Amino acid sequence: MDNLFLLSIEINTDIFETNIINIILLVVLLFNVVGAALKTSMFERKSKILDEVQGAEKSLTEAAERLREAETQSEQATLIIAQLEEKTEKLRQQILLNNWQRGFDEMSRMEKAANLAIKYETQKAARENQDSLLTSGLTNAYNFIINDLSYDDCCQLNTKRIDQIPAKI
Repeated sequence: MDNLFLLSIEINTDIFETNIINIILLVVLLFNVVGAALKTSMFERKSKILDEVQGAEKSLTEAAERLREAETQSEQATLIIAQLEEKTEKLRQQILLNNWQRGFDEMSRMEKAANLAIKYETQKAARENQDSLLTSGLTNAYNFIINDLSYDDCCQLNTKRIDQIPAKI
């Protein structure tokens, strides 16, 4: 009879308490089996997310450092550009001054050359005028002597001129 009793034990799923026990066993089993796997998966996911956040923070720090370096280089470049612009302006002014000085020197040289040319032409004209006057005067004197002066008048003039010569001998 004992065997009969053992064989007659069955799980009766129609009883409400049995269903609750089955659900509790299922939930406990799920928490133990799936919970451990889920915990491991969540821990791995957490580690991965933390690694990615740390990598992003490191990248952000590096980017901020590069930004500071770039800003420093930009400031240095701005200073260099300002210095170059200042040097360029000074050089431009120096070139203008040199060109002005060269132009002034050239104009002075041309003025001197023009003054020398005028002086030369004036002297040339004066010589030509003097030569012309001498030629004209000598021609007039010659014509006067030949045509208007008598021999006696000529002798008197020569004597008068000889008397005016100082005797230094």
